[in-house]
Formats: sequence, structure tokens, C-alpha cells
Amino acid sequence: MKRAWVVLALVILVLAVTGCSKIQVDLPDREVPVSEEAAQSLQQKISQLDWQSGTATLTVTESEVTSYINLKLLDEEVPIKEPTVWFEDGKVYIAGTLDKNALPVGGQAALIVDLSVQDGKLHIQVEKAVVGGVPVPSGVLDKLTDTLNEHLSAKFGPITVKELHIGQGTATISLAR
Repeated sequence: MKRAWVVLALVILVLAVTGCSKIQVDLPDREVPVSEEAAQSLQQKISQLDWQSGTATLTVTESEVTSYINLKLLDEEVPIKEPTVWFEDGKVYIAGTLDKNALPVGGQAALIVDLSVQDGKLHIQVEKAVVGGVPVPSGVLDKLTDTLNEHLSAKFGPITVKELHIGQGTATISLAR
């Protein structure tokens, strides 16, 4: 994963130096509160999943996911600071600030991800990414998509994803063992 960040940063740096035009990503226009309570709520929901019937459903909010990620990042050395996650119309929007001390390029970064279920697995398709107003090339997005899908596959293991719904502010996933 670290290699993917380095490749992404180098490509963006080259594009910025060669004068690629700047673009923006239209992010949802709402605040996502970050709190320890919201992060704990997510942890509690995960730990209390009821698998007695062999299936379980988890509904999460933007605040829970954003809070959880932000609090987890306090313990990790990652190149993104203060990430925010939005759920809207079947897509996941992620924005934050890249640490220019950790990467060759820094600044505001945004990502639009389409999540779907394919063959019982959660599938990520990175649709668009922008760093410092510079679009990330499709070849890099494809590599990032592949890396994220490999990571997800390893994390979910034998769990089957039955259904996924991403609405405004919430995401619901139904799983089976």
C-alpha cells in the first residue's frame, strides 16, 4: 500500500510540474462531526453483530466512520490528516489533507469511490481522485482500485456480502458467513 502512495504522489508531482490543468471534486456540502462517542458507537455495532442466523446487517453513519478513522490515525503514521467520509447516492466520498512531509506532494486530496457487490464480495472502483487540484491519471486509479480490492478481499475472508446500500449519510451492508 505504501508503494501505491509513492507512485501516486510521483505521478501527481509530474503532472503539477508539467502544468496539468486543475480540477475540483464536488464533495457533499455538509459537516461530518467527529467524536469519540461516534467512533465507539461504530466499534460497538461491529462487536455486537448478531450472527445467530448466519447473517448480519450493519448500518453506519458518516460521523461514525469518519470519527473511527480519525481516532485510529492518531496511532498510525499515515500520509493523510483529518479525513472526512461522506455517503451519498451509492458513492463514498473521501477528503483530507496529504502530509507533504510524508509524500513528495501535499495539499487537499479527494476521492470518489463506487462500492458494489460482485460475486459475494465487496468491490471498490476508484472513480476519481484529485490532489492539490490535480487529477490523478486513470492508470494510477486502476492500480489503486486493484490494491484496495486485494486488501478488502483479505479482510473479509470467507464472509459473503449479500447486499450493500449507500444512501445520504448512511451505509448498510448485509453479510453472511
